[in-house]
Amino acid sequence: MVISNQDYIDHELSTSLDSADSFEGPEKLLEIWLTPHENDLNVENGLRSVPLFEWQNLLDIINCKILSLKKSENLDAYILSESSLFVYNNRIILKTCGTTTTLLSIDYFFKICEKYLHWNIKFFKKPFKIFYSRRKFMFPHKQIGLHKDWNLEVQYLDSFFEDGSSYIVGKSNKDHWHLYTNGNSNLVQFPINNGLPSPSVFKFNDETFEILMTGLSTEASRQFFTNEIFKNNLSGNSNLHTDGHILGLKTSKFTQLNNIYNTDAIIHDAFSFTPCGYSSNSIIDEKYYYTLHVTPEKGWSYASFESNVPSLKYNLTNLTILKKILNLFKPSHFAFTLFQLKDEFVHIDHLYDFNNHEKTDRIIYDVDEYELLYLSFVIGEE
Repeated sequence: MVISNQDYIDHELSTSLDSADSFEGPEKLLEIWLTPHENDLNVENGLRSVPLFEWQNLLDIINCKILSLKKSENLDAYILSESSLFVYNNRIILKTCGTTTTLLSIDYFFKICEKYLHWNIKFFKKPFKIFYSRRKFMFPHKQIGLHKDWNLEVQYLDSFFEDGSSYIVGKSNKDHWHLYTNGNSNLVQFPINNGLPSPSVFKFNDETFEILMTGLSTEASRQFFTNEIFKNNLSGNSNLHTDGHILGLKTSKFTQLNNIYNTDAIIHDAFSFTPCGYSSNSIIDEKYYYTLHVTPEKGWSYASFESNVPSLKYNLTNLTILKKILNLFKPSHFAFTLFQLKDEFVHIDHLYDFNNHEKTDRIIYDVDEYELLYLSFVIGEE
């Protein structure tokens, strides 16, 4: 197992963050693919050639900061003050919680694309794929501007991309999940490498598995409080201002969140917030990621897990991964989503049965090249 040196870390910010107030754990997740393949763009390293200060500027717009960065051969993974950012040559995955204004990053993102990649959104109209999703908010009244209302979010997305598809997945009067998709498969329009699409241009790999959990057990939540870290002597000293990255990596090891997949080819980055909270990014085989975020306070406890790792490649199933995560957090309610390309999707949702949990939703959508599986479970009182 490899824990590499930090490629970037903001030490001042890392020691000054405080998470003492009630907090909106559920994230807004924006994913934009410019092209299907990492080497399609004319500029070497594509989006990964963009200077750090540009990503800092983009994140300032939506009210969050970069805490640290890990780089691999194919992927840059940023831990943020509110969740994570992943940058590939051809796409970004921006996942932010709290009252961040995630969608307001889009305009600046395309200014970056035009400046560094010669990508003009006014001419090319749409990237290859756009996804935006979020769980139902716990504190919707605290959200800012357009994020107070799903319809406003959809209108804003359509102002950039036109004619998107909007879904409310699950029971609209209970916990549910929102999804927006869009994209352009007319690749003749794209400024791809050498100006010509390859015969295999439509063949691309993608899988996303996400677990959203609320009502975490007291035992599980306790592990993500700073005072508990020191009580267990994980830090090696009693200085409550010890860098959050040091505490985060120790928490990852103590909880075994650094050992979700069976591989040694892994780079970890993690952060423990004061007085509580946790974020981590892990890069596997230079090109896949999984990320976890935990808000452990009673009354609004929440944890999320997201991965684009093809589990079968590591002799695992998503069911195995799901059970590992559930065994740690023991939530009273959880939902998960699985996006897979149709050629790879297998209807195995009948295997997702759990003792003491009642299934409240089972939904399958046909979404362009993908199949989407959504399942929701509850235990005891919601």
